[in-house]
Formats: sequence, structure tokens, C-alpha cells
Amino acid sequence: MASGAYLYELGVVPYGEALAIMQELAAARNQQAIPDTVMLLEHEPVITLGSRAVRSEELPLPAEEYARRGIDVVEVGRGGRSTYHGPGQLVCYPILDLTSRGRDLRRYVRALEETVIATLADLGIEGRTLDGPHASGVWVDDRKIASLGVRCARWVTSHGVALNVDSDLGVYELFDACGLGGARFTSVARETGRPVTTADVRGPLAEHLSEKLDLELEPLPTAEDAHAVV
Repeated sequence: MASGAYLYELGVVPYGEALAIMQELAAARNQQAIPDTVMLLEHEPVITLGSRAVRSEELPLPAEEYARRGIDVVEVGRGGRSTYHGPGQLVCYPILDLTSRGRDLRRYVRALEETVIATLADLGIEGRTLDGPHASGVWVDDRKIASLGVRCARWVTSHGVALNVDSDLGVYELFDACGLGGARFTSVARETGRPVTTADVRGPLAEHLSEKLDLELEPLPTAEDAHAVV
């Protein structure tokens, strides 16, 4: 039986603001003060560095050059290496208690990947996963379309997955995303050859996430509502 959960949809949010909300919700979930909650949003331009990122290798430009281009660089407490977030990229942060799901983090990560693959299939794109130490996320042939990096503390998850819908792919030329040695990145719009917005993708992604994680999502439409539950 699907468990009740909140769906908290935001627009384009600065990374620091979204991170603070996510941490607040994760703390509340740890205290069983709220049910599972899924955040869907976009970020202002930012490169985030996970726990396995090697800054000197993955960021070839001086810090001031990224700043000049309007891109923040932030170190974060999630797994994975470096990744980019920006407008036109749909970000999904599930804040879930895995205790009732067998405390199986690998299964959870697979569910996130399967969610993206099913969403892409709805859009006529064949996504897949790859084997390898740095090949997490979802790919279209040899082009990466979605990045994944999660944190799990006391079996409550945070961070999650980012799907390039119609984002600025030129940013990936400015750093070694995910430490992949210059792998190509793509987007839904590029693969389909037609205009696609994050609004077009939010519904299908939420639906498939619900199926893969056995959630019954209830909209949480405003920031005031979110703060009220924590």
C-alpha cells in the first residue's frame, strides 16, 4: 500500500536557500514530524562539489572566473563528485525515511535511476545506466542526461537527481563534470529536437517516482505550508 507523502514544488531557487529548506525538512523527517517529502525545483546557476570531488582536477578555471560568469561553486554533503545545476534542469530531492523500505540504499538509488528512465521513455528517449565507478546517473547512448548524488543520514535521504530538460549545456565545457574526463552531456530538448520545459516533465517524473517508491504524493503548493509542517 502506498504511503502518504508531500510533493513540494518550487520554481527557480538559489542553491543555498533550497539546501536550507531541504535540511530543515530532513531534520523534521528524522524526528517523524512530517511524512516523506519530495522537492521539485530548479536552481540558479551553481556547480556543487560532492564528497568525492577533486576540486583541483574538476574545476580548471579560477574561482573568480566562475563568479564572473554568474556561477556559484558550493561544497555540499552528498555523495558523488561535481555537477551543475541551473535553470532548465529539473531537480528532485526526495526526503524519505528508508527504515520502512528495508534500509536498502542501493535499491533506493536504482529507483531514482528507473524513475528518470521511465520519464524519458514517456518523451520518446531511451535512457540507460552504465557500469563503472563514476558512471552513476542516466545516459542516452554515451551522453549523460541526468546526474545523481544522494545523502543518507539515520536512514533519511536528501539531495537526489537532476535531469537536463532544456538547460545550458555549454556550462559543461567549463569544468570536468562528475570527474568523467570531458564526457558529453545532453538534454531532453536536444534529444527530442523540440522545445520542452521543466513544467512538461514535472508531472511524469512525479508520477514515476510515486510508482518506483510506492508513494502517494499530496501537493504542498506554498512555502508557507512547508514551513508550517516543520
